[in-house]
Amino acid sequence: MPKKPKKILKNILKNFKNRYFRRRFILFIFCAIFLIAILYGGFKIASNLSANAARREYENKIFGTLQEKSAEITEFYTYGTHFQISGTLDAISADNFENAKLVLVSENTEKEFAIEGNVQDNKLMFSSAGLINSGINLDELGIDTYYLKLRLKLNNSTEPKYYTLVNSSSYPNIEYYTVTKNGKNNKVKIDFTEYQTIEEKNLSCLKIQVEEATLPDNVYDIVIDAGHGGKDSGVKAGGYEEKNITLDISKILKTELEQRGYKVKLTRDDENTEDFTATNMYDENGRIDIACKSEAKLMISLHINDGSSKMSGLEVYAPCKSDLTLARTMANKLIENTYIEFSNNTSFKETDGVYVKNFNANMIKDAEETAKEKNYEPYPLTEDTPYLYTIREVGGIATNAYVDGRNTAYAKNVHYNSNQGIECYQIEMGYIDTDLQKIIEEEEGYAYSIAEAIAEAWK
Repeated sequence: MPKKPKKILKNILKNFKNRYFRRRFILFIFCAIFLIAILYGGFKIASNLSANAARREYENKIFGTLQEKSAEITEFYTYGTHFQISGTLDAISADNFENAKLVLVSENTEKEFAIEGNVQDNKLMFSSAGLINSGINLDELGIDTYYLKLRLKLNNSTEPKYYTLVNSSSYPNIEYYTVTKNGKNNKVKIDFTEYQTIEEKNLSCLKIQVEEATLPDNVYDIVIDAGHGGKDSGVKAGGYEEKNITLDISKILKTELEQRGYKVKLTRDDENTEDFTATNMYDENGRIDIACKSEAKLMISLHINDGSSKMSGLEVYAPCKSDLTLARTMANKLIENTYIEFSNNTSFKETDGVYVKNFNANMIKDAEETAKEKNYEPYPLTEDTPYLYTIREVGGIATNAYVDGRNTAYAKNVHYNSNQGIECYQIEMGYIDTDLQKIIEEEEGYAYSIAEAIAEAWK
């Protein structure tokens, strides 16, 4: 110890025997502690005031001036990479209603989303978008905490009114993983929760939390479904079977997509193919169950058409009420990169190579008669219900999936009422009688074209 501090300590110990010195020394220590406590307390108060001010500023930015009541959400789901929401708001006059929007706000950003809305019996009925694969693109959200609220503009008010959202549906909160880009993913948690303000007021609200994450082992970007398989051969011609061709192309397509950085799942491969039949698609570990468990954003189902020698060409089947951009891109790239041509089939055609096949009135009537014969309650089919089960049953509530087990010829699709749907396209690569040779020769071209279309859509 240096001499000076040593000497000071020695003097203190020497003088500590003196009662007068001892009292002064204790008083000095007490005053020093008291002063430190005051300074620390002042610092804490200042820090709390600053924190409270920052929190008030944050809450004002996020929530603003809210109305007492909340909008009630009756349905919400993800389909592909997009989030959709529908709901109602009471006590709104049709004569007074001007417009409404959804506002997604965080500390750093604010985004508006158009909604479709109309007033019936003094109740606003609203939906985030008309197309199931549009709305809020979850893959475009940056790392942040967001809150979604409804903004309402009335004719008799210059200022808009804001409402938080409360879950009035039976659907659970959503955990979503973004498409892999540059080897990275985000986890998006969509939660109906309560936020306690600085004034200790509880707000029911919809929070969207986006954070960096590693993709879990059981979660994929894309699932590929090789049509038919096992005891179900599909169509046949020239010694070839559909189930083998679709599996071969699926494997090539998987490789093409993985080379572009995506994580890919096959609904069937060499190991599980023997177990597949024409009726077990909804069983546990059937193709629909495997696809839905993958939590993929996109599914491509590969098939070959059956038909007369007069029919030929490519058909890409898309879900109804959807943006058809990806379907058109896949069709066009397949035409550009292979010998196949657009189909000459005009039934359910939307544009060259792109088809949307829903139940029509005759199909619904046939389904009702089948239900009557087999003694079960008819399924709730409408002309907005996709006919192809691959498209319909992996989409959950977004695509009106309905296989709930009442028809005992099939198992129950346990995912039929899911609010996390896979965007699915069924590609009929040609007709077996007229296009077989082209399909066989162009297996790599088919895979390359589909992979390029997907990469272009997700760039």
